[in-house]
Amino acid sequence: MISQETKATLERGIGLSLSQISELTLFDEINYVETRTGKNLIFSRKMDSRKIGRGNPLLARKRFTTMEELNAKIDALQK
Repeated sequence: MISQETKATLERGIGLSLSQISELTLFDEINYVETRTGKNLIFSRKMDSRKIGRGNPLLARKRFTTMEELNAKIDALQK
């Protein structure tokens, strides 16, 4: 159970009572939050160039060593 103080704090911050919140549908919740924040909560299809994945960073930095490279290094150490 949530204490009365917590309920009052949530209701003051959200702007709705907890009973009103529990009766909202998903779309009503999204619309309410969008009107309160002014932001669209549906994911944007626009790509952020700063967040594009570049794959495995070890591959990109050529940090993987093949068995042939290891064998060549071992052979060089044994000579």
